[in-house]
Amino acid sequence: MTRAGAVACLALAGVAVLPAPASAQATLANAWMRPAYAGQRQAQVYVDVRAAAPLRLVGAASPVAKSAELVRGDPSADAAPRVVAELPIAGGGETRLAYLGSHVRLLEVVRDLAGGDRAPLALVFVDGSGERIVASTEIVVRGLMPRRPDGGAAPATR
Repeated sequence: MTRAGAVACLALAGVAVLPAPASAQATLANAWMRPAYAGQRQAQVYVDVRAAAPLRLVGAASPVAKSAELVRGDPSADAAPRVVAELPIAGGGETRLAYLGSHVRLLEVVRDLAGGDRAPLALVFVDGSGERIVASTEIVVRGLMPRRPDGGAAPATR
């Protein structure tokens, strides 16, 4: 996804986008999700985030969902995952938003996403000085499409 595409995606989600300073950097890799059907209430997205300096992840958007939220999970704790306003991203390394851990939750999926499909994702970060940074990538859909709750057939995997 181009930066212009990410900005358009975030504008649709109602997120203000400010230019990032040249020194700010966040790189996204390995973004994936399981298949989802149009109308599905939620779908989890997992992604690796690399940052040169500590950041706070404060927002997410994708045109394949009406909105998105950040979820904090700790696979080593008994606490249930919970929606949060931000997630800390460690500087100088990689933070993994992963299955059973912290992740991005897409809400109200607007189109079918079958195995092999790709979808844009934009994440919004804030650095230590308060500057916003937008990083974008493509989500790869992996797996078999679930049956619809109404008993309808799932679309074919692409």
